[in-house]
Amino acid sequence: MHYNPAEQIDAERWLSIPEEERLYAIQCWLAELTGLELEDCLLEAVPILAVENQVAMHDPPVTRSTLERLMYGGIDRMTAIQVMGEVMAESLGAVVSENQDYDSDAFARALEQIDPAEIALDDPNDEAARKGAGGVPEFSADDRQVLIDFGDRHADDEAMSWPETAGFLFAVQACPDLVMPSEWLEIVQGQAVFADLDEAQAVSEARMALMNWISDCIRQNRPAIPVDCTPDAEPLRILEADNNFSRWCRGVTKGHDWLVQNWDQVLKTDSDDDHAQGTALIVFAFFTGRTMAERVVEEFSRDPASSTPTLEELANKFHALIEQAALEYAAIGLEYRQMPSAPPPRQPVRSEKIGRNQPCPCGSGKKYKKCCGRPGAGHLH
Repeated sequence: MHYNPAEQIDAERWLSIPEEERLYAIQCWLAELTGLELEDCLLEAVPILAVENQVAMHDPPVTRSTLERLMYGGIDRMTAIQVMGEVMAESLGAVVSENQDYDSDAFARALEQIDPAEIALDDPNDEAARKGAGGVPEFSADDRQVLIDFGDRHADDEAMSWPETAGFLFAVQACPDLVMPSEWLEIVQGQAVFADLDEAQAVSEARMALMNWISDCIRQNRPAIPVDCTPDAEPLRILEADNNFSRWCRGVTKGHDWLVQNWDQVLKTDSDDDHAQGTALIVFAFFTGRTMAERVVEEFSRDPASSTPTLEELANKFHALIEQAALEYAAIGLEYRQMPSAPPPRQPVRSEKIGRNQPCPCGSGKKYKKCCGRPGAGHLH
C-alpha cells in the first residue's frame, strides 16, 4: 500500500489492512523523505501509525479533533501528523523508559496543548520545503479551477459555487469561535457526492488551501476577496447581472447567518463592534443582487431623519466601503477569538444523539442547536 500523511486516509480501508502493512508503508514514506534505511525509520513510524490508527477509529476523539484543529489553524496534514507523532513518541517512551502504564489522559492533555501558532514551519520562501512530501501548498490557480469545476458540475446538487465557497469560508474564518471543517463541510458540499477518491482529495486539499489563504489575509490585514471575485469598478453593474463578487457576498451572508449565534455570544448590542459589523453586513447584503439592494434602499427611506437615497447613491457609497467592510468584519472576529474568556466556558454536553430542537441537556434552557450544538461549541461522541 501507499502512504502519504499529507493525504486524507480512508478510515475503513486503512483499518482493513493488516497493521504490519500499514507500518511498512509508513516506514517506506519516512525512508523516501529522510534518505534513511528502512529499518532506521521504525522508531519514528510506530508513533505515526498509532496516531493514524486513532484518527481512523476516532478513538480517542481528541486525536481526530486535534488533527482538524491544527489543519484549521493553517498547519498542513503532514506536519500535523508528524507533530502529533512526536507527542505519541514521548508517551510511548515513558512507558518503556519509566516502566509505567500508558497514560491516555496525559496524551490527550498533551494534544490539547499543541498550539498551531507555535509549530515551526520550514522556510516560507522555499516552495519545495513548504510542500514537503506532498504537503498542502499555497492556494493556486489550479486549486481555484478545482473548486470552479466542482461547483459547476454539482450545481444541481446544492454544492456551493467557487465564489460562494470563498465567501462562506471567509465568514467561517472570521468567526469568533473555532469552527472545524467537519462542521461546515456538508453546507459547502450540499448533496454532491465525489466521483472517486482522487476528486475527493483534490477538492479537500483545494478547500484547505483556500482556508489557509483566507487565514493569512486576515492575519496580515488584507481583504480576503479572491482576485477573480473583485467587484466591478462600476457599482451599478454589480447589481445588473450575476457575477462573482455578488456570489462571494452571498457566501459571506450565508456563512454569517449560519454562525450568528456565535456572534451573539460575544458582541454587545449597540457597541462600536456591533455597529461596525452591522455596516459591513449591510454592504455585503446590498451587493448580493438588485432585489436585496432595493430592499436596503427601502429601509433607508423609512428613516425620517434623513433624505431618501437613490439606488445609485447607495451603490456608490457602499462600493467605497467594500474593502473596509471586509477588513473590519474579519478583524472583529479575530479580536474576540484571541481574547481570553472569563469565566471559562461551560463544557459542551457529550451524548450519543440529541435532537437539535430539543432542550439542551446542559440546563441552559436554550435549544440544543443554539447552545452546545452550535458550530464551534464542540462535538458529540
